Amino acid sequence: MADRVDCGVPNGLGRRGETLYGGERMNLRRAIHLVRLFIQVSVQNLSAYRFDMYVRIGVSLMHLVSELLVVWTIFHNTQSIGGWRWQHMLVLMGVYRMIAGGIRMSIVPNMRRVLEEIMDGTLDFVLMRPVNAQFLVSIREFVVWRAVDVFLGLSIALFGAIKLTGVIPLREALIFCAMLAAGFVIVYSIWLALATLCFWFVRIQNIEMIFWNVFEAGRFPITIYPPGVQWTLTYILPIAFIIMFPAAALTGDDDKLPAAMPIIAALLAAAAFVASGWFWRFGLRRYSGASA
Repeated sequence: MADRVDCGVPNGLGRRGETLYGGERMNLRRAIHLVRLFIQVSVQNLSAYRFDMYVRIGVSLMHLVSELLVVWTIFHNTQSIGGWRWQHMLVLMGVYRMIAGGIRMSIVPNMRRVLEEIMDGTLDFVLMRPVNAQFLVSIREFVVWRAVDVFLGLSIALFGAIKLTGVIPLREALIFCAMLAAGFVIVYSIWLALATLCFWFVRIQNIEMIFWNVFEAGRFPITIYPPGVQWTLTYILPIAFIIMFPAAALTGDDDKLPAAMPIIAALLAAAAFVASGWFWRFGLRRYSGASA
């Protein structure tokens, strides 16, 4: 893949003391412009290695076909799994692929870079820039071709929902979007907290593997697991809020999405974002930098 290009913070995008989260305010227009700038750099990197991109997209399509074959095999022998029919499972599979694609597109590359910079002491260069550190470390890199996974996931989820209801009502669509956004914020907050642990524990390279092993549980409805595991995957490791509840919102089945869950999801996302931001700033106070 392309070598990393660091475009820095262009002139005029920030002044000393401005922040996006905490401290003084950073202008939203400048923040959006900065995000767009980093996306443009990522696209330029991608265009320099087009063959590699095509190969990776091909592999992603093969994985999608294999997942569809798994669903077909399961429902060739049964009518439902954990109360979910094949149409529901397509929605769940699509949401899983969307979230996983979004994580690999924006969260993972940025958090990997944070871990590297904390370990080798080069995070100093980020902290010296006139932009909020948490905001900057979260937007510097985008694996643009992963947007294909997001698009394919959305297409499969919509196909499954249409097979269930014929037409997706506006109410269900809005709740789905809200639940999906809340789930992504929760995932981001988890990753930021995990990356922050590197301020204390330097060797945590296996943390990504642990995350994906837990995340794999979201491929299937949590109703297939024992009650204790269901509770854990809902309130301790909130896989249900990240994947299953957004999928249930799109299906429009009230029995799969309790009425209070959208509100709980919004509150959980807000709490996770605030807590991870506080933990990040607490970790920064422990950071001694390259001069230590």
